[in-house]
Amino acid sequence: MKGQSQPVSPAAMLTADDIRAWYQDNPLALGTVDTICPLEESDSDKWETVSNVSYLLNEAANPLSQHASIPVAGREGYQTVMGGMAEFGAGREMDSRDLEKFEKLKMKLAKTPNAANAQALIDYYGADLRYVRTAMQAERMYLTYALLSSACNIGFVASNSPYMQGITAMQYPVAAYQKDVVTTEWSNSGALILDDIQSAIDLFTSKGKMLTKIKINSTWFNYVRKNTQIQKYCATMVQNLFTTQAPPTVEAINTMMADYFGQDIQFEVIKESITRVSGDGTKVTANPFANGVAVFTAATQVGRFVWNPLYILDPAKEVYESFFTVGNYMKTDPSYNKIYAKGKGFPVIDTYDSNFYLKIDAVAW
Repeated sequence: MKGQSQPVSPAAMLTADDIRAWYQDNPLALGTVDTICPLEESDSDKWETVSNVSYLLNEAANPLSQHASIPVAGREGYQTVMGGMAEFGAGREMDSRDLEKFEKLKMKLAKTPNAANAQALIDYYGADLRYVRTAMQAERMYLTYALLSSACNIGFVASNSPYMQGITAMQYPVAAYQKDVVTTEWSNSGALILDDIQSAIDLFTSKGKMLTKIKINSTWFNYVRKNTQIQKYCATMVQNLFTTQAPPTVEAINTMMADYFGQDIQFEVIKESITRVSGDGTKVTANPFANGVAVFTAATQVGRFVWNPLYILDPAKEVYESFFTVGNYMKTDPSYNKIYAKGKGFPVIDTYDSNFYLKIDAVAW
């Protein structure tokens, strides 16, 4: 199969070429997670943090005496964190009734090979290919945002990860000063949000570090938009630029804050919503970035999603897509088919020691 003009052969189920061609014709758009923790392939199933970017403010060089060696500055407070990867997967089944419909679509295409019949067949199996890819990306987002918004301290239990509960919990050595809680929750319209942000900037400035981004989920950013103090300082700009009394946008708030603080400080809003299944089969749809948390960072990117490719057992039935493999399994008695995806990886927060983790719901860590 070479693109949508040549759908799966009427004589066979999906092959690796069919799967690869569908993904090539239907590429996945990049999302916020790709800028915060881009993918990085590893040649092992272990990962470790790296600190090759300094987020310290300007630090003067040391004066040298004659014949002295140049002093080397260590990465203050930084410890390398290492761990293993999680293996996870998703599948979509076809029972005998589904397969019968699939066979009818193939027969229809073989009898009348036109664009409409070809597209009907492509859409039928394409829905399953889209489903497994979306599921893998959703788990990647959950792991990344859940780890970051938990101050890099996350465990895997039946309630949040029924199929990964045996994995060792991740707990980075975050310093005590990097975690704090506000006095008045940001969901209160009278909260002094700008004062809370100023306190965070002042704290990190005193530590010789800088903060330029505030990561927050969309639910809690809506509280920011409706906050009295925020609206007060955005009021003139909103009226002049947008001639509206509606709550200010993220762009208006970020522009206002650059002027208010005299430096670049911006909200980065996590808008994703994913559905996860608990051990008892209950489905919960939510933003993977925790409620009541704001994570201040020095830059947009905070780390990487490190993955290790799984070995492909049958090149005719499995293919690599992004950080995972996708394959097709079929048996004839009873009739059964499954399109599946499986992968191995884990997010790595390299900037854990340069982030500020603030509970904005007034509930302590």
